[in-house]
Amino acid sequence: MRDIRLESIPFEYDGKTFLLRCNMNVLADVQEAFGGTISDALNGRKPTRSVIEFLTAMLNDYADEQGWPERYTAKAVGRSLGIRQVPAKEIMAMFVRSMIPDDAVSGEDTGEENTEPGAPGN
Repeated sequence: MRDIRLESIPFEYDGKTFLLRCNMNVLADVQEAFGGTISDALNGRKPTRSVIEFLTAMLNDYADEQGWPERYTAKAVGRSLGIRQVPAKEIMAMFVRSMIPDDAVSGEDTGEENTEPGAPGN
């Protein structure tokens, strides 16, 4: 059985420790930032903007959850961080893992091999 708890990454920003998570509120905020189409955030045409939008949405969601008054814009977050300070690979990998349906979990995760015809390696 797949663990359905939200994955989180601790991230230091603005003097506080945030837990970055990819939940439905984050997805909705990123979708809105890209004009209503989440796929525009993922098509690879604007990878830096996508990461900053995801990070900003995650920061704002966690601040809201904690009852903190801070709210950030993507522009402000982008201005305050250098490229090496942003956990871009981790953020995008967390998004991808959050979108994998339970029935698509590989045998690697469950300890079982996928022996269906057409499965990779078969």
